[in-house]
Amino acid sequence: MKLGTLNLKNNLILAPLKNVTTAPYRRFCRHFQKVGLVCVPMLYSERLMNCPKSIEHELFKIEEESPISVQLIGSEPNALIKAIEYLESYKFDVLDINAGCPSKRAIHGKKGGYLLKDLKRLEELLQITIKYSSRPVSLKTRLGFEYSGNINEIAKIANNSGIDFLIVHARSVMSRFENSGLNLDALKRLKEKIDIPLVGNGDIDNPTFAKYFLDYTGVDALMIGRATMGNPELFHQIHEYITKGINISKKNNLDLMKEYLKIYEQFLDNFMEGIKLKYSLEQYKFTELKRNSIWLTKNIKNSTHIRRELSKTKNLKHLKIILNNIHKN
Repeated sequence: MKLGTLNLKNNLILAPLKNVTTAPYRRFCRHFQKVGLVCVPMLYSERLMNCPKSIEHELFKIEEESPISVQLIGSEPNALIKAIEYLESYKFDVLDINAGCPSKRAIHGKKGGYLLKDLKRLEELLQITIKYSSRPVSLKTRLGFEYSGNINEIAKIANNSGIDFLIVHARSVMSRFENSGLNLDALKRLKEKIDIPLVGNGDIDNPTFAKYFLDYTGVDALMIGRATMGNPELFHQIHEYITKGINISKKNNLDLMKEYLKIYEQFLDNFMEGIKLKYSLEQYKFTELKRNSIWLTKNIKNSTHIRRELSKTKNLKHLKIILNNIHKN
């Protein structure tokens, strides 16, 4: 499919999630299904300006993952310029601006979702991004700050700013991730008002809802993040249902968890070759394997007990012992 100036294999996108969609994780998801676009978790423009080496591991081997997007969050124009200039030396496909993050850190720093309260600043940041970036630019945001009432303003920005496509989580910033906050009607109205492609995001956790989301709102693509945690085959399941009408049901169990972790560790080891970190490679591997092990207990019998045991592990050796014991039982 075509998304702005990008030619993608399909209309499925892996969302940028801090401490989740790392490079090994992105490769892991793509192992089971071609994913149209994957995203590097948000990078703070001020941090890139002041201490760029601290985020080098986030961009390591990024050229191997095309098509891939890099997301920036920030509110200071000068820091944004410096960040973009630094990123120009890397090979990636889209530069995304975050104007939707609902975290307290972002709101307190007047960045992310806060920008929906300061649309002039948001427009200024987009103008700077388009001027200084040699890549296509996208904007990831929400439907409004307190309520889903910024439709006209967001549409105006989308149509006039020069961005290639818009990504919208169908909630307000203050709704965060509340079940009652999803507003597909507002997203549908927004789609009718804009002239560029729209990517929909929010609560897409199974194939039938993914198809409903697409059909009801008319969005051009879907962005999925949290629901992949513990189900790396979700993109494959959604793709098969949308394109072929096949609803794949896969029940998680200890054998499947073991298989997933074996695959993940292979991607992890391959990615780590040549990487430079401020801490040990063993610590990096432990952190990645531990959190993915915990996620992969989803829907497994006695998963609460298993997660409790995994969460107590302090190092890679201990984690491997616990996993071996779990898979023996």
